[in-house]
Amino acid sequence: VIIDGVRVNSQTNSSAIGVGGSGPSRLDDINPNEIENIEVIKGPSAATLYGTEAANGVISITTKRGKSGKTRYSVFSENGVIIDPRKGNYPKLYAQWGKRTGATASTICTLALVANGSCVADSLSSGNILNIDSLTPIDQGQRQQYGMQVSGGTDRLQFFVSGETENETGVYKMPDREIARLQLSRGIAALPSNQIRPNALGRNSLRANLSTQLASKLFVQVSSAYVNSITRLPQNEDNSTGLMVDALGGTWNQSIKDAEGTSLLGYRSYPMGDILSVTTTQGINRFINSIATQYTPLSWLATRATVGLDYTARQDKSFNRVGEGPNESTTRVGNVSNQRTEISQQTVDLGGTASFSLRPWLQTKTSVGMQYIRSLAARTGGTGLGLPPGALTLSAAATRSSSESTDEKRTLGYYVEEVLSFNDKLFITAGARRDAASAFGDDFRAVIYPKFGASWLVSEQSFFPKPDFLNTLRVRGTYGASGQIPGPADALRYFSPFSATLPNGSDAPSVSLGALGNAKLKPEFSAEVEAGFDLTMFDGRSNVEVTYYNKETTDALISRKVAPSLAGLATRFENIGDIQNTGVELVVNQKLVDRKNFAADFTLTGSSNKNKMTAIAAGVPALFTGNRNTQRNQPGYPLYGLWSRTYTYADANNDGIIARSEIKYSDSSTFIGPSFPTREVAFSPTIELLDHKLRLSGQIDSKWGFKKFNNTLRHQCQGGASCRGLYDKSADFATQAKAVAANQDGVFWAFYEDGSFTRFREASLSYQLPTRWANAVRAERWNVVLTGRNLGVRTKYSGVDPEAAAASSDVRGNEEYFATAPMRTFTFRMNFTF
Repeated sequence: VIIDGVRVNSQTNSSAIGVGGSGPSRLDDINPNEIENIEVIKGPSAATLYGTEAANGVISITTKRGKSGKTRYSVFSENGVIIDPRKGNYPKLYAQWGKRTGATASTICTLALVANGSCVADSLSSGNILNIDSLTPIDQGQRQQYGMQVSGGTDRLQFFVSGETENETGVYKMPDREIARLQLSRGIAALPSNQIRPNALGRNSLRANLSTQLASKLFVQVSSAYVNSITRLPQNEDNSTGLMVDALGGTWNQSIKDAEGTSLLGYRSYPMGDILSVTTTQGINRFINSIATQYTPLSWLATRATVGLDYTARQDKSFNRVGEGPNESTTRVGNVSNQRTEISQQTVDLGGTASFSLRPWLQTKTSVGMQYIRSLAARTGGTGLGLPPGALTLSAAATRSSSESTDEKRTLGYYVEEVLSFNDKLFITAGARRDAASAFGDDFRAVIYPKFGASWLVSEQSFFPKPDFLNTLRVRGTYGASGQIPGPADALRYFSPFSATLPNGSDAPSVSLGALGNAKLKPEFSAEVEAGFDLTMFDGRSNVEVTYYNKETTDALISRKVAPSLAGLATRFENIGDIQNTGVELVVNQKLVDRKNFAADFTLTGSSNKNKMTAIAAGVPALFTGNRNTQRNQPGYPLYGLWSRTYTYADANNDGIIARSEIKYSDSSTFIGPSFPTREVAFSPTIELLDHKLRLSGQIDSKWGFKKFNNTLRHQCQGGASCRGLYDKSADFATQAKAVAANQDGVFWAFYEDGSFTRFREASLSYQLPTRWANAVRAERWNVVLTGRNLGVRTKYSGVDPEAAAASSDVRGNEEYFATAPMRTFTFRMNFTF
């Protein structure tokens, strides 16, 4: 991601203190109201000149600039609500009750116990605390956002200044009965607000952009942005003390009590008030600054220079007062963790372009450049255990520890590009980039990424039969390469400290090998062939883009298992895999009607992707990934594909129950399906009425061709023992067999569900109010916008949501494991221009 020519941090799950499977993203720091335009440079064929780390494309963002003329003021306010679309409709947990043979006490009876005659069932109970108003921690959230922008200037100096503040309270709230319980047990009149509302965001952003012409041939742009935020996060997702695990992870048994005798009322292990008493916050202070100059000393020569810094000071803090939180071995003694991290990306980008007209029919453009990127993450942190009453700091803890780490990588790249233009109809491009990086192994110096492309406006050729409806037809093709850099320390051999026990029983500081390192380590090399055409018809009302791509990645970076006897370590990174992605992309822009009082158009986008591992180094077995090794990475099959033994079943004794003996398993695992969508379509219509003052727009998208691992349901059938198939005799045989296969044999085939879905992603209604209304509040323009997002989803998937993910990673990015559904939001916004 690049903002105004400067590489910026876009790390997902950016946190030093875990709260579950996911965390904040640094992309969320970027203020969309400050953006002028976004250019998506797709894949290595287009991103060659951006070098290593651009194999998956580049997002280039340009922020707003001032314009010469009258100073203009823009003010907006936005208010809205946040809703969990599954509130009151989460999947149920089950338990069946009865009596064991010879016993009088009521107990939980599984269908397996009923089938073998050791338990007689008498009742079936079901429920979910998330669906019970007095118990659910799900409420309605709110958000507010206010901002102002000022722009203007003269012919020599233009300015743009923006300020914005926003506050958001998430949907989670401690239930009222839990608030009353904790107030009574703690002897206080009110609980801290950060425990009652454990999920919130407060963010402020400022930006000042200046553009000036210092001389007739020298133009300078200065961009400066500052963002600060405080985010409050509850323990959630894949987390033994997380909110969703406590709600969905246990048996449906409302008679269970915790160690203090408090009734859990259907929670798994702890009262919800105890879960939410642990507070985790992240504070951010971020600066993104750049200076860009453009100097044109000669009519045929243009030069540029950009220098910038993206600097983030991040503080992650987790705090648990003494006597509060889940009743675990260490939690209630009081603990605190404070981690401070500095993250920076420094960019120096120098370049020049020489343009010549060699012939009336031949123009040439030659560009050369250099880029230097330095990325640094330095963390210092401490933890404290055993806090006295009222203590808030690390220094007050009885047991303290500290840690420090620094990750740094530097990349230096040079590139050259040549573009030939023949009669402004045929364009030939050739280029190359050379990168050297500190993250490469000592035995690997640099990598060269080539590029070659052609674009031909074939409809302007005399031989081309051009029908009346056709405006332009351009055919194009490109070959290009880019890469992915290893981690800062993946190539290094280093040692880790530990405490050794001497013969006399005392401890002595010592070290052990922390990583094997790999002197031959190099970046992944992704080369892509792209071909397609752009078509414009009917006086520009119809535009079609079709692109075929074939991306092949060699030297894929894989953490390979090695014999522990080599150094006591089990893995090291090596370049041992080859990957292929092929597919087609389609974009259609169609203007249907364009009249004064009625206009309509739509955009249709679609894509397909076929992914597979094509090769792996000799002697390396298939690589197992995913929760419980549900994924296998094997040549000839998709990366992170889902594999499992399959089975058949039959109710052989006609008792209405599928027993373990009535399930027959395959001898070995087989490929079940890819774990990521292979086809996607999005449809975005727009209608304008009343002289274009009333605008309705929306988006519906669909993804299919993949399987999604319902790992939450797997846990409920296996460890949690709460799924319907374990207890309900009226459940169909497939549901019973699924539960038995997971619970007794660890076979998860039936939990790989069809993840296809169609989502009503967004709808928006905007209206420009009459000018007299705007003038009444001293404004020139006043428009209002009502927007709803995540309005509905249609899917066969039985879990919380087909887009719920356990983590923001390839391995678990399409697995639901106590993940929450995407939130539904409604916002009302007013924009004023003065």
